[in-house]
Amino acid sequence: MTAIEWATASPSSEPPGDLYCKTRDEAQARVEKLRPELQAHGWSEDEAGLLTAVAGELTGNCFDHNLGKWPDIPGCWFEHEENSGVFRMIIADRGQGVLATLRQVRPKLKDSREALGVAFTERVSGRAPEERGNGLKFVIRSLGKISHVTSFTFITGDAKLSLTKPVDIVEIPGYIASSDQVVRGMHCELIVTKTT
Repeated sequence: MTAIEWATASPSSEPPGDLYCKTRDEAQARVEKLRPELQAHGWSEDEAGLLTAVAGELTGNCFDHNLGKWPDIPGCWFEHEENSGVFRMIIADRGQGVLATLRQVRPKLKDSREALGVAFTERVSGRAPEERGNGLKFVIRSLGKISHVTSFTFITGDAKLSLTKPVDIVEIPGYIASSDQVVRGMHCELIVTKTT
């Protein structure tokens, strides 16, 4: 089973143990191992730090925005590998998704495409009144600091953001389209290829 199959299955079951983080603590412990693993494969301290921060933000969102609201299986799928200078990471959850999260503070959001645009370009939080809301913007900014070829895909509901090489945040809405696969929660994939 792949992460996208798990995220879209109805019903589904827990992912394989080596890919499943049932709690935030489990996810955080696995994220913390990422930096030394990347550095052992020759990634610079800065690159390893940025990729680890992105992993922490994305896995953290799986828990922050679904606490007490998991429709079925709590936690997240967290998969990553480094192979000859290519880093690939997949994170998914079966939570409530970006639209339901942001409608708590933006009830007039009409669909997942609009919600995804807001999530990646505005300072808005589904955890109001907490002063938060830089998470997905932080992901884009962090990826922009990596000089290597980068591909990032994020699916929630029936909307999909696809970027090759991060762009200016104001251009993000132009990279959002309808998705062939409907993910109630979210599924994202990051691929970074070292350039020599």
